[in-house]
Amino acid sequence: MKTPTLLEETLHFAPVALPHRERYNAFAMQAPVQNAERGFATLYLWSEAYRQELAFTDTHALIRLGKDGSYRYVFPIGAASPKPIIDALLQSEQPLRLISVTERELDFVLREYPDVFDVREVRDFEDYLYSAEALDTLSGKKLHAKRNHINAFCAAHEWSVRALTPADFDDCRAILDAWSAERPSDSLWRERSAIERAFGAFEELELCGALLIADGQSVAFTIGSMITPDTMDVHFEKALPNVNGAYPTINREFVRMMRRRFPALVWVNREDDMGLENLRKAKLSYHPAAMVRKYTLTQK
Repeated sequence: MKTPTLLEETLHFAPVALPHRERYNAFAMQAPVQNAERGFATLYLWSEAYRQELAFTDTHALIRLGKDGSYRYVFPIGAASPKPIIDALLQSEQPLRLISVTERELDFVLREYPDVFDVREVRDFEDYLYSAEALDTLSGKKLHAKRNHINAFCAAHEWSVRALTPADFDDCRAILDAWSAERPSDSLWRERSAIERAFGAFEELELCGALLIADGQSVAFTIGSMITPDTMDVHFEKALPNVNGAYPTINREFVRMMRRRFPALVWVNREDDMGLENLRKAKLSYHPAAMVRKYTLTQK
């Protein structure tokens, strides 16, 4: 049975809710990271699927995942030293697990807590980071195949792209239904739930999106948001099966749209591949500029 620490007894963890957004972002922007899981939109969208809860101290926002006393904690979010919070969490009878730890945060832990944690890099959940300019222009030999796919799509269809609005959500649901039918899986409900949460709080979360139309039919959509002043996170991207070139086309057009809206945009985070071979191959085919490395730390 877990014995709560004094800190845990004074914290008020609650399911992630929209009213938390302003306070959370105030801490997150003190020490911005390109980790997709730290953006409030991602936190809110997936909070039901992964039982995420949020609490605040005077100096940090604190996220935990799990239930019934078996929790994993995200590294404390804020500019102040996290040492008092980590010290308190280490006093619990349950071994402390810190997840989604960045390289900079890992350096802090190894310096302040030598030989306290086992460290494991989690490749399956590391984010792919791309140059926004590269995804916009697709220049160079490495992306030649992407240009060819887009050119073929454009030649085969009368097409257009527009900013996503709530009036388009039913079309998005139809695309999602067709996409899901090709991939029967017990876990698809998590993503469907997250997408429906995006539709329900599209304006409140300041989400952006694009809808691709070919020959009068909606064939692909995407949704993203800014997670730092120069980094966009692509939360979802779906297309009708067997519409060749729809994915690279909406990928390029959405980045172009966002670069016009956010002139400071430099990086695009297309999130992780979850260890899925086909998804990893697709993300690598765009030749990421870097990976956002993540570590799990478990108290020995």
